This record gives sequence, structure tokens and C-alpha cells, in this order.
Amino acid sequence: MVCLVMAVLATSVFAAETSVKGTIYSTWTMNYSDGADHANAFSIDRAYFGAESKLSDYTSVRITFDIRPEMFGTAATKVVDTEGDTVSIPAMSAYSGYPIILKYAYADWKIKPIPQILKVRLGLQPTMYLNYADGLWNRRYIAKNITDQNSWTSTADLGASVNASLGPQGNFGEIGVSIFNGTKYSDITDKNKNKDINPYLKLTPFYNSGDFNQVAFFAQYYTGTQNVAITGTTKASDWKNNIVSVGGKLAYQKTVDLCFDVDFNTLGQGTGKADLKRSAYSIFGNVYLSPIVPSTSLFKNLILFGRVDAYDPNTDKADDGNTMIIAGIECAPVKGVRASIDYRHVGYQDDSKVAQKFLYLNTEFKF
Repeated sequence: MVCLVMAVLATSVFAAETSVKGTIYSTWTMNYSDGADHANAFSIDRAYFGAESKLSDYTSVRITFDIRPEMFGTAATKVVDTEGDTVSIPAMSAYSGYPIILKYAYADWKIKPIPQILKVRLGLQPTMYLNYADGLWNRRYIAKNITDQNSWTSTADLGASVNASLGPQGNFGEIGVSIFNGTKYSDITDKNKNKDINPYLKLTPFYNSGDFNQVAFFAQYYTGTQNVAITGTTKASDWKNNIVSVGGKLAYQKTVDLCFDVDFNTLGQGTGKADLKRSAYSIFGNVYLSPIVPSTSLFKNLILFGRVDAYDPNTDKADDGNTMIIAGIECAPVKGVRASIDYRHVGYQDDSKVAQKFLYLNTEFKF
């Protein structure tokens, strides 16, 4: 951390623009699941620290560190319910500390003679569709987006990207393609020579409409090989990893919006084994009270939000899916500060699993 601060101070002397940024996610959780006896805990879920620097009109760099709790135990507790059946109670996660992991470290180059349109990115960088999905949900401090939550892909990977802006100043959206190692920023070991290819698209068709300028649509196709060792006569296609995703936001002014994120994943399971197919559906939305209530109202900074996720880890297998429901209220009193209280319920198709019920108090601080 000291080295990073020194580097930022040194860079700021030469860079046209340099900014240091940080984010902290803190949480208080109460477990209302049957048998949990109202177990509760305070935690710091994430802290990010980094810098962005514009070196010239054509080049810029970004570096970000992810400081997160290291988990060492989430074992469930076995109890006997009122009907005499043995069931599993979800446990509060156990953590041992806060290791520092490099999440982003990349450089952007705007390409002449069309620097306002074409850009190349190299290094440890965001996977763009997950970046779009996080922007849609806009509450990473409360929960990850559905594919990140279920570890389909990493939010950052080592690779190269080419991005083209659409419309004047990119207002109509963007289109691009990335080539990745296919690893995770938290585990960067590349176990085979194959690379993943990820074309993506973002459209904001009504950007010049005052009422509907926030309407947006996103899509991606992610194809490659799982990060496993491929030896002997084993083929990369035996461990394929294909993802198709479509998302979007339907919004009217800054009053109400409804968003969706639909994803399908096909995984190879080795030589001679059938492919594993997974699906993930997420629907969420907001009602902003600011334009509805009087400007002097105490409720003007409140936002009502809700989210429903339906996840199926194997579409060929029955009773293995789950549904998560989140409903809450968010307050953003000043720039850089957000707080929310929400109730979360995770139900399972498997009747032997006890539903998870939690009350969350989440905060986000940004500088």
C-alpha cells in the first residue's frame, strides 16, 4: 500500500490527470433461518484502493487493489426440525483476515486517426458484460450479479481487448472483443495454452431522449476452455466453456426502472461425458422517491429496490435449483455514501434444504 501511494504521488507529477480512488463495503447481517437462533455479525465485505492516470490524450492507466476477507469455513449445521427430519442450517461465513489482491492493472491506448472511436486495452482488465451487469444492478455493495455470484466467469482477467465506440462520443454504445487467459484475477495460473474469446455489445438507443435516455441493452458471447490442465490425448473441447448473455434496462426518467440479466452456460465435463448446462435469470428494479415526493420531504433521498434471481446449476436435473429474493430501501444522503436495509430469502427446490433468511444492513463509502 505504501508503494502504491508513493507511485501515485510520483506519477501525478508527470501525468496530465491522476486520481486516487477507494471504496469500502461494510455489512451487518442477522440470520433468521430456522435453527440459526438469530446469529448476527458485522463485517467488511470489500475494500478497493487504486489510482487512474491520464498520461496523454491517447494513453491512460489504471491500477486497483481488492482487499477482501479470506474465507476458511462455511460448513452448515445439522439440526432436527419439528417434524423429526434432519436438515442443514446455513452457517455464517468464517474469515481469517484481509489479503490484498491485484484486481485491475491495465493500460488503454486510443488509436489514431480515430481516437474517439477505437481503443485497445492490455493487462488485467474487466470482463465487460459483468461490468455492464454490475452497472445495471448498481449495488455491488449489497450483492454480486448473478453470474459472478455463481462463479461463471471472473470480473477481471488477463488479456487484450479492442473496443469501438458507437455514435457521437460513444453515446449510442460500444462494441468490442476481448481475448483472455480464462483464469481469475484471484487465481491467475493459466493451466493450458488455450485462450477465451469474448465479443460484447452495449446499446443505448434513446440516449438523446429526455424521458428514456437510460434505456440500455447488453449482450455477450463468451467461448473458450475451462482453466484445467489438458494432457495426453485430452482435447480442449472436452472442457469447453460457452456463455450466452443478454441484459437490459427499461427506464422512465429517474423515476422507475426494470432490469434483466439472462445467462446460459455450457460446460464440458471431460472425455466421454455429457455437457453440463446451466441457466441464470435475474430481474431487478427501482422506484426513486425523489421526483415523486415534495423536495422538502425526508423521503426524497430514498430508493425502493427489489431483485429476483432464479438459478439452475444443471438444467437436466430436477430439484437442484434455487431462487433468491431481495427487497429493501436505500438511502444516498451525500455523494460517496449509500446505505440500505434489505431482507433476503433463498429458497431451494430440494425440500431437504432449509431456506436461508437474512436481514442485511449494508453501507458503501467511496472517495
